[in-house]
Amino acid sequence: MLHLAEMGAGCGMRNRMMGLVRLLLVAVVFSGSTPSAVGQVLDRLYDNVKGAPHLELISSAKSSIDIEIYSMKNSKILNALKSAIKRGVKVRIVQEPRPVSDPCLVFKPITAGDEAKCVEQKSFVAFVRKNGGKYVPFDKGLCGIPDSNCFQHGKIIIVDKNIILMSTGNFNTSSFCDEAESPSVCNRDYSIVSRDPDVVKTIQKVFDADVAGKRIDVAAVLRTPEARRVTISPLSLDPIVAFIDSARKTIQLQNQYLKNPDYNAALVRAAKRGVKVFIMVASACAFGRPKPRQVEQWNQTYGEFDAAGIHTKTFNASIPIGGRPGYLHSKAILVDSERAWVGSVNGSTTSLTLNREYGLFSNEAQVVRELGTILYSDYVQKGTQSWRDSLRCKRDYIKPQIPDDGDDSDDGQDKD
Repeated sequence: MLHLAEMGAGCGMRNRMMGLVRLLLVAVVFSGSTPSAVGQVLDRLYDNVKGAPHLELISSAKSSIDIEIYSMKNSKILNALKSAIKRGVKVRIVQEPRPVSDPCLVFKPITAGDEAKCVEQKSFVAFVRKNGGKYVPFDKGLCGIPDSNCFQHGKIIIVDKNIILMSTGNFNTSSFCDEAESPSVCNRDYSIVSRDPDVVKTIQKVFDADVAGKRIDVAAVLRTPEARRVTISPLSLDPIVAFIDSARKTIQLQNQYLKNPDYNAALVRAAKRGVKVFIMVASACAFGRPKPRQVEQWNQTYGEFDAAGIHTKTFNASIPIGGRPGYLHSKAILVDSERAWVGSVNGSTTSLTLNREYGLFSNEAQVVRELGTILYSDYVQKGTQSWRDSLRCKRDYIKPQIPDDGDDSDDGQDKD
């Protein structure tokens, strides 16, 4: 398997958690036995376009399905959940009530002006509730700062309380590149399925609180030994920064955007200590021409990256995914070609410190190998651009798109 390291050299809010605390986090996250170390393979990574496991997982359920999601529009997913309910499976769902730029508010009554897809979603909410399930909007009182402008941005399915799927993508047509629904764009997205009982137990605690609308002490949950491989927002910043700080040789990263100063500073620190850092972000023009303020932010962020020796490329619509124009929606990090993190967390302060988000660390051979292969393949694609070229909007959509996912009040940088 090729890795970017083989390409050679050519290619505020939480300051108190710096230094020693981050070193301790590294020790917690990367110490002790892992599934691979004891001969058990408990994690598996999937490329959503080539083999998303969602339908198979839902169909396998015998007693319960718990879902926490930002947006769920795909008809096949909805129908699979209906079938599960009809065979006696208990279904509970927590969903973001107001996705950025999405006109369909699924918890509101059906109106004459609703499009067919919106009617389908609202009817599904009613079906779940009528048939003994639970389908509730995420309570914004559970945000990192209660009642702030945050989102339920996680993407998880827990089946029978013993297996969990965490995805970078929503349960929508663009994430699966479902030809039956004729997507205009297909996303780069990953899902990781884990049978690790510690991981399932940890996330189940938070889900159970969220579905009941009860505030939970996430910090206390994350201090337990069972949580050593999990990230949960609003407390995702420190473990992810610690992960970046642990790199000795290489960092390969994909994210929609990188806006948080502490996150970005960790990448700069890594490059300055000799780590080869390769970054891929979504095109600056994925939602239309960037505004002057956004151009200024790009120049500052990626100019600093250039000065530190970070290698940055952008993913644009000229790069096909599943035979359709592609969009980079993934959030993944590979450190030293040995350890991976995959989750729902974008590189924004909102996503890292306010939202409900989930992620997982893994050193499973299949996870590292599959992720490394895709990261490398995307990075060397012919259509990629430098961040400066991306600002010229030569290879992406100029017409603004309606996103299917977002975590910033001024962004909403995901699309269907």
